[in-house]
Amino acid sequence: MTRFTRINAIWKKELTDTLRDRRTMIAMIVVPMVLYPGMILISLMAFEFQATRIKHETYKVAVQSEEVRRWLRRTIDTDPSRQPLDTPVPAEDLAEAVREQREAQERSQSAAAYLPPEFEIEVVENLVEAVTSGGMHIAVALDSPPPGPTGDDSARIVVIRNQQDSRGAFAGAAMEGILQRTAVKLVEQRLKLEGFSIGFVNPLRLVQQNVATQAEIQGWFAGLLIPPILILLTITGTVYPAIDLTAGERERGTLETLMVAPVPTVDLITGKFIVVTLIGLMSAGLNLMAFAGTMYLGGLSNMLTTGWELTIPLSAIPWILLALLPLATMFGAILLAVSSFARSFKEAQNYVMPVIMAALLPALISVLPGTELSGANLIIPVANIVLLTRELLMGHFQWDWIIWVISSTSLYAFAAVVIAARLFGQEAVLFADNASIRTILQRRFFKPSSAPSISQALLVLAIAYPLNFFVQNALATAEGIARTPAFLYSIAVWLAVLFVAVPLAASLYTRVRPFDALRLRGPSPHMLAAGVLLGSSTWILGLKWAHFQQLIMPLPEQMRQLMEQELAFINDMNPAALLICLALVPAVCEELFFRGYVLSGVRGALGKVGAVVLVAVAFGLFHQSVHRLPITIALGLILGLLTLRSGSIWPAMIMHLMHNGLALALGVVPGFAERLAWPESDGAPNPPGQWVLAAAAVAAVGLIMCVRPGRRSDLGAGRVLAVRADAASSP
Repeated sequence: MTRFTRINAIWKKELTDTLRDRRTMIAMIVVPMVLYPGMILISLMAFEFQATRIKHETYKVAVQSEEVRRWLRRTIDTDPSRQPLDTPVPAEDLAEAVREQREAQERSQSAAAYLPPEFEIEVVENLVEAVTSGGMHIAVALDSPPPGPTGDDSARIVVIRNQQDSRGAFAGAAMEGILQRTAVKLVEQRLKLEGFSIGFVNPLRLVQQNVATQAEIQGWFAGLLIPPILILLTITGTVYPAIDLTAGERERGTLETLMVAPVPTVDLITGKFIVVTLIGLMSAGLNLMAFAGTMYLGGLSNMLTTGWELTIPLSAIPWILLALLPLATMFGAILLAVSSFARSFKEAQNYVMPVIMAALLPALISVLPGTELSGANLIIPVANIVLLTRELLMGHFQWDWIIWVISSTSLYAFAAVVIAARLFGQEAVLFADNASIRTILQRRFFKPSSAPSISQALLVLAIAYPLNFFVQNALATAEGIARTPAFLYSIAVWLAVLFVAVPLAASLYTRVRPFDALRLRGPSPHMLAAGVLLGSSTWILGLKWAHFQQLIMPLPEQMRQLMEQELAFINDMNPAALLICLALVPAVCEELFFRGYVLSGVRGALGKVGAVVLVAVAFGLFHQSVHRLPITIALGLILGLLTLRSGSIWPAMIMHLMHNGLALALGVVPGFAERLAWPESDGAPNPPGQWVLAAAAVAAVGLIMCVRPGRRSDLGAGRVLAVRADAASSP
């Protein structure tokens, strides 16, 4: 039976058992399809009933004198907003400012400003006490006689209301609208008597023009509302199956039986997390359907958007679902790992709540005004999915956004799955007590080995990825460092810390022999020669590819100019310092990390092809440039092949050094570019055809030397020797 057949049988069996459970069906179907719409519709009906009642209620207004009462009564009855909408407004009766005010009120659909309620006016002695006691909703106080259309007098009017009272707040807003329109009307009447127009005192008329389309506005609103809900439903949908397939198995007494079955642990956990992921996506889809149906059919859309229809662009849905897939996988694996430590269903529920809260925090922060999908937000888990969903709903589609978000989330998901698989089969998890759980992190319980486990390698990789992103961006904007040689020196030091010190410390703590893990043993001479041939040719092919890529997918001119400004300081640096910072340090540090530590860890579990591809993709993503992604991944594949075939890091390090060094020397070493006499295209050297053919031939020879028969990789032999050494060193 193949691995695929085993995993297929496991996840189908687990999914069938999960769907047969009545609690699962209630949580997945009954709650979202019945409870949520019912709660929303009941709340909507209650809100509409209360709003209708407030709008049609008669409000009591207190004034200090009979004169003010008669003036206010006349002002309310002659308010222009009380005319029906379908009644034409004569130009001679209303000034242009009043008409514009009415049009703005009509567009805003504000009941308090557009159609004021009925008012009952009474004269009282103490206005403040009348409002405070609740006998009157609002009070209107004048410090002088009411003004008229003649004269130049002015009156100060105070509207007294209790803001904590919803009726008082509504009545106060309506009264303020009436008084503001009356003030405009009086100004227009006074100017007309003096022979002036409204433009005499209002020379500037402010008109706002919104350039956003209706689809963008709708997408913006949907982006604020839908992504956090979708993230929450996706995560919470994975909670119950994750708990049931781990802590539930332990409570039923079937976990131990399952672990002794003749099936690899990785196949068991793979089948379980497939079920968790599927149920999470199904739950999110059902909840989203119920919510969308309530919005469209229940009237919630009209209430939230004040009348206009809220639509979701269909073209964005496939990309949103694609982005949710690695997110559901990541949280499914995290919840499986967390729930594995619980001894009961109740205890597991306590464990998963911090995970949900940790996921909601970036989801809520990402919807704050001004938060953009750029910089570090592209790789922050959960937040990047929320921001990408918002941009897609607004109709903003950019390949670099999608690549960064999905690839980074997939990397986190892959690391989470591998770590969950690693934890699931350990005795500390199987027997789940406080003493055994501590053994997972204690150094004395790690067995000596020649390579890190895949979970250790991916954990270091997943931690290093955001750290590298944050630190490099911080250095690029730091005052006194950005756009100076200190930036390159700082990056060189940081690469040494992240790519050498971190894996070295991880190796020492987990009792992995650094010499074997980093593949520091010497290679055969012919593999060194292969590295030299590849390093002396790939830089030419890389330059030609960059020229070709500029023709089919040109770099925006604004971005190119910005890059030139950021790197202008390089022209004044010493060529030797540049070669050290941009060629030697990256070649040594990056190879020790990617083709050394990480490749050694993932090679045993993923096989040669899977390990080389994974490390190459991670190598490309770490360079933080979508435009350079194809060439960096291609170089990563060749460097991985060199390392696997030689069992040593040195050929890849030599190729990396020569590739970077020769490409850099073309621009910084005096006389080098003049001797080659290559033409330039868009300010960059463009290797002629004969150079490209020669470089391709040399690279082909280097690749043949890597894969030719009789020169098998000694990585497998190294593993055999390492296993023998482990056996000899074990007690």
